Amino acid sequence: MRLQIDTKDATASIRISLTDQRLTTYGGMVVWSHFLHQKRFRQQLRALLPHDPTSPNAYDPTDVALGYVGGILCGADKLSRVAWLQSDPALAEVLGIEAVPSQSTLSRFFEVFSQKTCQVLAGLHRHAVYSLPSLREGYTLDLDSWALLHEDGHQEGVAVGYTKQGLKPCHRPLIAGLAEAKVIANYWLRPGNTACVNGAAEFLRQTVSGLPPHIRIGLVRGDAGFGDARVQEACEALGLKFIFATRLTQKVQLRCRHDEAQWQATEVPGIAVQDVEVDRPGRRLIVVRQRVEERPHAGGKTLFELEGYRFQALVTKLPRSFDALSVGLRYKVWAECVNR
Repeated sequence: MRLQIDTKDATASIRISLTDQRLTTYGGMVVWSHFLHQKRFRQQLRALLPHDPTSPNAYDPTDVALGYVGGILCGADKLSRVAWLQSDPALAEVLGIEAVPSQSTLSRFFEVFSQKTCQVLAGLHRHAVYSLPSLREGYTLDLDSWALLHEDGHQEGVAVGYTKQGLKPCHRPLIAGLAEAKVIANYWLRPGNTACVNGAAEFLRQTVSGLPPHIRIGLVRGDAGFGDARVQEACEALGLKFIFATRLTQKVQLRCRHDEAQWQATEVPGIAVQDVEVDRPGRRLIVVRQRVEERPHAGGKTLFELEGYRFQALVTKLPRSFDALSVGLRYKVWAECVNR
């Protein structure tokens, strides 16, 4: 049925149409659903889920799983908000499932999960990495950790830890991402009172050993939370080059003094660098100084006794064919992994 409503302007009108088709604000999910169909994701998922429905009225476990993940992509951050999407029947059609599961169904679904189940499901994640092409220069592996807040504090593994909002109940995930492919290669979920570096060396070894043979790591990057001797030694044992931010200790701050003979100007206005040999053979300390007046959005730390500048220190295993500025610029791209 179509209605035509005249307006003040005789040359224009408003048309209102009615349809029996279901409408949804999440129609864009059809792209994701079609992608999973092309990858035969449902068949792969069915072979791995530890569910065997005994009731003839029970949902297909793959429908529950796809409804849960689809709910997350629609913006849900709790099981109750995934279940709220039941009010949008068109969404289930877009996802190709019987219905979006209820909160109680989702709770029962996850009750049968075990550590072994999670390890098996991780095989789906590794499959995505196996599909990547090899790179001549190798991939860049970025390490990162952050505080995943849980204000109610009831989730398993939640502990009070330091966050940007102060001490809060949280998890502290650890991830390793392949920068060029924008794909997560490995992840651990840890209690919130865990430091960034705790277990990072073993996590790195597990990540590299779990990659397919054709995926070679050319560089490892991480912020100051990973600038620990154990992580650096793990990189060297694996034959990996690395760039890690390091803390501005008193010894490093002595390098930040305004002895212009130590600083090397660069082609980038406002940036000067130092390339310092350290005790360990093959390692270099790169100190970067940025003048705030010329680079108002510069990153790094401000030293009170050296106002007007921001400083950053990096330790790297890259050879001297990479000058100090190029090392700093290669590390700067690490921040993009936060998007993962």
